[in-house]
Amino acid sequence: MNADRNTNASVSAGGATPPSAAMPDLHAGEPAPASAPAQTGWQRFRLVVRVIEVRLRFVAVLVVVGLSFLYWDTIKNHWQKETRPGGRVHSAVRAALGRHAADWLASGAAIASESDTEYYCPMHPQVVRERLDPGGVIPKCPICGMPLSPRKKGETLALPPGITARVQLSPDRIRLAGIETAEIQARPLQFEISAVGFVNYDESRMSEIVTRVAGYIEKLYVDKTWITVQAGDPLAEIYSPELYTAAQELVIATARKGSGDLARSSRERLELLGVSAEEIDAIVRSGKAEHVLVVRSPQSGHVIRKEVKQGSHVDAGQTLFEVADLSGIWIEAEIYEKDIPFIRAGEAIEATVEALPGRRFSGKVALVHPHLEPSTRTNAVRFELENPKHELRPGMFATVTVETRVADLEPLRGAAGAGPAGAVLAVPERAVIDTGKKKIVYVERAPGLYEGVEVELGARAGDFYPVLKGLDAGQHVAASGAFLIDAETRLKTGAASTYLGAAGGGHGSTQHPGVAHPAGISGVAAPGHRSASLPPDALKNIAGLTPQDRQLALEQAACPISGEPLGSMGAPFKTTLNGQPVFLCCAGCESQARKDADKILARLAEQRLHRSATDRR
Repeated sequence: MNADRNTNASVSAGGATPPSAAMPDLHAGEPAPASAPAQTGWQRFRLVVRVIEVRLRFVAVLVVVGLSFLYWDTIKNHWQKETRPGGRVHSAVRAALGRHAADWLASGAAIASESDTEYYCPMHPQVVRERLDPGGVIPKCPICGMPLSPRKKGETLALPPGITARVQLSPDRIRLAGIETAEIQARPLQFEISAVGFVNYDESRMSEIVTRVAGYIEKLYVDKTWITVQAGDPLAEIYSPELYTAAQELVIATARKGSGDLARSSRERLELLGVSAEEIDAIVRSGKAEHVLVVRSPQSGHVIRKEVKQGSHVDAGQTLFEVADLSGIWIEAEIYEKDIPFIRAGEAIEATVEALPGRRFSGKVALVHPHLEPSTRTNAVRFELENPKHELRPGMFATVTVETRVADLEPLRGAAGAGPAGAVLAVPERAVIDTGKKKIVYVERAPGLYEGVEVELGARAGDFYPVLKGLDAGQHVAASGAFLIDAETRLKTGAASTYLGAAGGGHGSTQHPGVAHPAGISGVAAPGHRSASLPPDALKNIAGLTPQDRQLALEQAACPISGEPLGSMGAPFKTTLNGQPVFLCCAGCESQARKDADKILARLAEQRLHRSATDRR
């Protein structure tokens, strides 16, 4: 007890005992371990090399991963190429593991390529496939039989010459945009030119009365202007000593016998001085020389100018009066430089004046002046009109309308299409997009598919343009809403050369016309497309139909929506449009067919007529 207390006291007095002192040493009986030997220089070098190797390996992995991301498309394309039938990987797998393993590998590559690759025919861009055929075989064009070419979905392709854009719109968008089509056909166009001019005298109906002798005005029968006179009416009397002398010589020569030559000379002198034959005969009969010359009007009309008064002295050659006949007048007008080719002498015209509303006066083009006015860039044109009632008065403003047949103008003369005489191919004005440098018309190649075609057109004639180049009769163009289609191609630059369905929209074999069909019927297989041109698989699928349906399918040959051969996508799908049976390539085309039922039936009827005519030939 005392010993324990002493021990506790010593602990309390000395503080806490260290653990090493309190706890027994378990390894007290074992020898102490020896210290680690120092590394040699070679070992340290190997350690540094291994550290660098690990780091380089990590960097290499990063580089490989980066290059894989960077060249992933190239690697994938090489892999797909080599795993297709005939590729090196495909051949090696087939040799090592058998045909089934190689086909599985090829089908896997085909499935992998479906995401961004499609196949199309360069000769017939409307033929597009989204995947390879079973077994990894490249599909063939059902029209020309050539293997299809691969391309990335949505890839912008070069358009054919003359085609500026291509876009496909859904039926809903077409309906919302109010797009309507019009047929290109021959029409009798009239080019109308309106010009403003003024009424003027007809210079060919004007006369100046000039005296041939000197003398004095002894009497004026017409003492004021604008008096109406008739041909032969006296206007004035002129006293002339020269005239009196010539008349006296005639009287003397006539009275003498044997002076016939002198009498004839005197008579001719009086005629040259302006004395009429009747007045000369009167002098001879009376035997008395007249000292005055009666000046008479040579034509009917109005006295528009009077240069003498009673008692005035006149000289030989002086103008006394001017008379104008207003039963025929001219209209002098100016036309723009661009309208000169459409005005030709002899063409009929119509004129109106404000003073006589509702009245139209007929005439013709008398002269197209050979010179252009540089200051106004206009050309003067003269029109002749009859004016028997003198309703058109000189100085009036008149509006002249000239209508010229477009078919009679160059370069359209003799180039009229099938239609009435003088008709030319015409496109509606609202269907033309004028960019300033070129004119574009959107042609409907298939329901909802439009191609921008660069065209050459003549001058506008009313609501139409004559077609010089770029369009054919029977084509349908976007007449209403063409501006919206053009805006669609400009807002979506990819739509200018791609089409809806090329990037996975729609069913697997959507038609995308890039060129006109051989028969010019968009959306319907070309006439003459008989069963001889159908692929064997298609004929096999058609053979499963009833005899009546089989005959109808062989005659129709192609789907009116996609343009694909019937049977190329399995058994043809039969539907009824307006009571008539129609075959489609698949059920996916039925909704579109019902929306365009009338148009499809009309095209199929045209196809049958064309085929019948071909068979007869």
